[in-house]
Amino acid sequence: MIEIPHRSVTRFFIPLIDVLILLFCIFLIMPYVSGPPSQEAAPDNKGEPVKPLPTDVKTLQEMLTEERMRVARLEKEKLARLTDRLNVRVLEIDPNTGVLFYYDPDRQEVRTEADAVRLITRQKSLASQGGIVKDVFFLILYPRGKSAYPTAAQTDQIKKWFHEVPHGFDIP
Repeated sequence: MIEIPHRSVTRFFIPLIDVLILLFCIFLIMPYVSGPPSQEAAPDNKGEPVKPLPTDVKTLQEMLTEERMRVARLEKEKLARLTDRLNVRVLEIDPNTGVLFYYDPDRQEVRTEADAVRLITRQKSLASQGGIVKDVFFLILYPRGKSAYPTAAQTDQIKKWFHEVPHGFDIP
């Protein structure tokens, strides 16, 4: 006659599964806790070799002065205002026709890709005058109020014209 086992099988498998999970975790952690495989394969410092400091006080003071000037220059560059590095050109979309235009000083319309290229090159040359090269950003304003313009095709066309230069669209 067949007898019912006295102990449940799960009493054996649950501790076995815990031990297997622990071994698997140790296997995953091994690459992180192990050191370099050998002294030959240890990574070398790829930075500049450290030069010994000069013993002359005058030379050390000159080096210190140069480094202080360098730090001051870097801090000044970091704190330079964005407007010193960026030239924003505002373009608008006509609410009645959907034509892109800007004022310079009269109203100038951008109807073709050639007009857009001419505008971009002119603005880049104006931004680089005076010895300081600025980045040109074209801000394109949608019409104020309700308007059927620009259509999706016009918006895609404008994006295509300005795809190589920084530009953005804004709703006034």
